[in-house]
Amino acid sequence: MNWKKLDCGLWLSENGTLAFKTETKDVQGNLSNRFITELCCDGKTLNASIDTTTFKYLGSTFYKDKHHIYTHFTMADGGNFWILEAADATSFEVLGDCYAKDKNNIYDGRARILDGVDYDTFITIKGIGCYAKDKNGYYFWNELITEDQLNTPEIMGIIEQLRDL
Repeated sequence: MNWKKLDCGLWLSENGTLAFKTETKDVQGNLSNRFITELCCDGKTLNASIDTTTFKYLGSTFYKDKHHIYTHFTMADGGNFWILEAADATSFEVLGDCYAKDKNNIYDGRARILDGVDYDTFITIKGIGCYAKDKNGYYFWNELITEDQLNTPEIMGIIEQLRDL
């Protein structure tokens, strides 16, 4: 099947099927294209869900149209593409490399709501990966970093950058 890239970044087949392009990796490390045409996990087509005139990439793993926030977390099988149902599209913004927030929640790049973080003091910066801080401490993805982990040189360098914020 022939695919054409649209201005919004999605792909359209010759028969009018809308898709999100990703890659799969086999056990030898060979990459091949995969075109996701349905939202995980309800089987609804991208054609029926996405407004291509307002669809855009926000950063990290997040995308947006006038109705929804979408996410794609890359995995060896190409991952899945789905609507982040809990997200408020009007207030949603990407934070740093791996996080986002809306008026209600903080999310990690794997589209999980971060429970237990302090919304008002949660902060991160671009360029340090999936690290952040709030008044309770420092995080890697959704996990609070322990005292033992704070002793590694890599993490200490990142913590220094976060302390200055």
